[in-house]
Amino acid sequence: MFDHIAANVKDFRRTKSYDLVTATPLIAWYLIGLGRQFPLTWMRATELVRGRIGLLDFLQLVALIGSFVLIFLLIYLLLARRTPERRIHGALPRIIAVSGTFLGNAFLYLDPVRLPLALQVVADLLIIAGAVGSLIAASWLGRSFALLPEARRLVTGGPYAFVRHPLYAAEMIGITGLMLQFKQPWAVILGVAVFVLQYWRTIFEEHVLQEVYPSYAAYRARTWRFLPYIL
Repeated sequence: MFDHIAANVKDFRRTKSYDLVTATPLIAWYLIGLGRQFPLTWMRATELVRGRIGLLDFLQLVALIGSFVLIFLLIYLLLARRTPERRIHGALPRIIAVSGTFLGNAFLYLDPVRLPLALQVVADLLIIAGAVGSLIAASWLGRSFALLPEARRLVTGGPYAFVRHPLYAAEMIGITGLMLQFKQPWAVILGVAVFVLQYWRTIFEEHVLQEVYPSYAAYRARTWRFLPYIL
């Protein structure tokens, strides 16, 4: 009886229904984030329509709109993504992936700081660049998008032709912009922690991809992890 139940559970884990169940908490988290950002986005959009928006507030609005578009894209990809060919085993890879995804939200609990105009512009541009880069990388990743280390399909086109993890690289660009805007040294410590977790996360992801796709070793040899000629 127990063997029959275990077999049914194993079969269910291979279905699209199970994949949707596992995606539900992340989708809910994204929707909560949208709800928290909406009042500020509406206020800045209203200021723009009325012609009363300054440079910094305009840059903030652009970043917020980019965040909205990215979140809607990620929700769509979570719903439409293909079922994985293989999932990684063990609790540690899952803990690292979840921590790397959600730890960046801790910036919201730090005290913001007032920056000189030039530095504030730099911070806003980094956040915008991170959002745009994430949109591009996620679009190329398409239905292979995943939170946990899984093999859904090997993507080697677009930005993935040059670096193996452009989505994480773009996220770290945005995180750098956030680090500038909050109280130190806590913002830097948090940003470094996120980077370490994302780097660790790529190790698990590359392990499962190399197990499933024989061509991954050659792809890995000709590409960089995050930034060409740097890292």
